[in-house]
Amino acid sequence: MRSGLFLSLLLLACAPDLRTDHPFDGQTTDGPLVKAEDVEGGGKKLLIDATNKMSQVYVDLDEGREMKPDEAFETNGWDLAFKRFDVYANSGASDPEGNVEVAVLKDVDWATLTQAPASGFSVDTPDRLFNSVEGGWYYYDLGVHRLVTRTELTYVVKASSGAYFKFRMLDYYDTSGTPASISAEYAPLAAP
Repeated sequence: MRSGLFLSLLLLACAPDLRTDHPFDGQTTDGPLVKAEDVEGGGKKLLIDATNKMSQVYVDLDEGREMKPDEAFETNGWDLAFKRFDVYANSGASDPEGNVEVAVLKDVDWATLTQAPASGFSVDTPDRLFNSVEGGWYYYDLGVHRLVTRTELTYVVKASSGAYFKFRMLDYYDTSGTPASISAEYAPLAAP
């Protein structure tokens, strides 16, 4: 009994990014929370400030930009939303009115993926596709006490507009080590 309690306390102490009292609250939703940079080959790199524990950051992949909550709810044109380590797709459990679908691919070469698959797409689930399918987009490394991006996973997103994009998470931390300062990359794909 005592060793179980100790192990529970140890795991809680080792996971500061997952605790509700973690101090990195970030900005409120009134500043720019998404920066998009063009990358070679027609894609974009996103820098997403998801440090605020109370807010989701909505992203429109078609335009490569943040949508403030009012616009996201009015237009329902958002594709993905980020809240700390949670990634939401605009469909299913995250938004029954949304039509975004996601396919999770494992061990696919990013550079040679040029066309979306014909099948394997799902709407978002209560556990969130990005956080649950194939074990989720990250794992927690107890040795260094950090979330580590699973680089073998590529997500194909059928956006709210019907366009297809390949998407991958790059890092959960910025260069200063701030958690929930997410970097991701995506690029357009041909339809199946």
